[in-house]
Amino acid sequence: MRRGSALRALLAITILFAGANAAFAQVSASVAQLNGTVRDESGGAVAKASVTLREMDTNRTYTATPNDVGFYVIPNVPPGRYELKVGYTGFANFTQTGLVLSVGQTATIDVVLKVASKGEQVVVSTEAVAIEPTRTEVSQVIDTKQIQSLPISGRLFTDFALLTPGVSTGRTSLGSTFTEFEVTRISFGGQRDFSNTITLDGADNTNTATGSQRASPPQEGVAEFRVVNNSFGAEYGRALGGIVNIVTKSGTNDFHGSVYDYLQNSAVNARPLLIPAPQSDALRQNQFGATLGGPIARDKTFFFMNYEGQRRGESPTYPAVLLNNLALIQAAKALMNLRPENMGLLKTKNHDYAVVKLDHQLGTNHRLMIRYNLEDARDLNALVGNTLDGGGIGTPSGGRNIFIRDQSLVGTVNSLLKPNLVNTALVQYARRHYNFPGATGEPDLSLPNQLEFGHNFGVLDAIYESRVQLSDSLAWIKGKHSIKFGFDYNRVWNFVVWPGFTPTRIILPGINCLVDFANYVNAVNPNAAPDTHLASNPAEGPCPVATIAPPDFGLPANDASDTANRANENDFLNGDPATFWAAPIGAGAGSSVNGTIPPPIPTTWENAFLPDQRANFEFRINHSYYGMFFQDQWRITPKLTLNYGVRYDFETGLRN
Repeated sequence: MRRGSALRALLAITILFAGANAAFAQVSASVAQLNGTVRDESGGAVAKASVTLREMDTNRTYTATPNDVGFYVIPNVPPGRYELKVGYTGFANFTQTGLVLSVGQTATIDVVLKVASKGEQVVVSTEAVAIEPTRTEVSQVIDTKQIQSLPISGRLFTDFALLTPGVSTGRTSLGSTFTEFEVTRISFGGQRDFSNTITLDGADNTNTATGSQRASPPQEGVAEFRVVNNSFGAEYGRALGGIVNIVTKSGTNDFHGSVYDYLQNSAVNARPLLIPAPQSDALRQNQFGATLGGPIARDKTFFFMNYEGQRRGESPTYPAVLLNNLALIQAAKALMNLRPENMGLLKTKNHDYAVVKLDHQLGTNHRLMIRYNLEDARDLNALVGNTLDGGGIGTPSGGRNIFIRDQSLVGTVNSLLKPNLVNTALVQYARRHYNFPGATGEPDLSLPNQLEFGHNFGVLDAIYESRVQLSDSLAWIKGKHSIKFGFDYNRVWNFVVWPGFTPTRIILPGINCLVDFANYVNAVNPNAAPDTHLASNPAEGPCPVATIAPPDFGLPANDASDTANRANENDFLNGDPATFWAAPIGAGAGSSVNGTIPPPIPTTWENAFLPDQRANFEFRINHSYYGMFFQDQWRITPKLTLNYGVRYDFETGLRN
């Protein structure tokens, strides 16, 4: 089968699959478009002139022919540095160098041809970015120079999105309980941070279970990205907030590479203001990697590779309420047969990233891109020192471990079907395994706005997602119109594990409520020693759920006047105004909560639930997204452009 026939067959199969099931990111978002008018010095249109755009780094060329009013469009070209040449019989050849096209850009270059003298040509040499007077969206590009030059701790390049107007860090614990804490979540205009769309080389890069970004390439492997705040076109779908379009680097006709290493260490860093002495401020971070890109066959086949590793260990930041009451907290946990808090642990990160990209010119009119990226992460004691759902600061017993294996394989084919017809097709297969087990399975003891102990109730224990995406976008130049239409299909298989309030959530509004509850649990323990009563800490004030403070408030344990052998004899709720239980607290058979005795569950608090109960906390949500769009850029006059379009999205499935 000839190459052209094979490509047409592949496109037909893609459309067939889209008809079977299809939605939200559009492949055309990762490319650029150049348009403009060609006129003579009197303002007359120069129809049928020769317009050639050459990519400086790869020698790829793109052509267009102006129509009767001199309007030309070159759609779906990759971001990069270009040279523009325009020529017509009887006029001096026009050349503009140093033309930079960015991701998602609709650039305008108007050309004026001069009547030729013998051997004359006009050359414009600039390094300016082409303007976008025909674009209506509000967006900003973060280019390679900014990504490489601006300092950023941790080298998570998406943090640069925070430099754009109206973009801020999302409030993770309030925006959604189902969150991934190892990525920077961003909010557009104060909207929830899971209302965005992230694309990587035109392929969807959003985790549908949480709304956060999936594996992103290392900072060194990113060419640039565009942050779209609002007023975006119909080619974008589903996002209520904003859009981030990321483009990875590609190889060129010259070999380029780098080796890098970035170090941070508490031995040379200033002590953070939130970690006063003598609390440990240990920090050891090392990010290292290498890149290599170049030609396999000059002007035809190119490669780019990037590996990066990150190794980090740091001391958590603990609030004063934990440090000042540590001995009392440890004693209260002991009364409830819970292990003490391990204050000597470190939060660690061990991440490995890889990107491999291949670009190949298939004949004259077809360009192929294949990209594979991988993230492999092993983080221990995440959430310790973080503000968690419930408003408290995570303690060592509330830590979580992160294990991520995220991979995606993306292929795109850009085809010049006719001089005025360009098609871009995309196929993606992605798979992500995200395990987030608790460091312990201890009950969640929640001191609202203060501390969170044990297995936190607000996050998922596991998130697995597999995705097949098929997308196609067709650009058609017709007269004064630059028309785009296409479809997008995503078939997503989601699997999550969420124990919810398992094993138990107990709300204790204050340190002395924790003491009261521990004394209550111990009092109903038939094996409790008579001298194990805990006295409250007067500096923390009485437990708020008590009617009044007892006369002996704050006296040491076993004081002669402490007849009730409890921290607050007027606390009829035993320090606990609300409980969501599934497992009993304490060793006594009568360890009731609010007058109710939970069923006996044999547990050592290693896990939030018994292994044979895992199926009761699993959810499978398989669903499909479909999207179709039409949009037009109508160049009514050289100074007036009308952008309009329509899009239809729908979703099927969403059943367990």
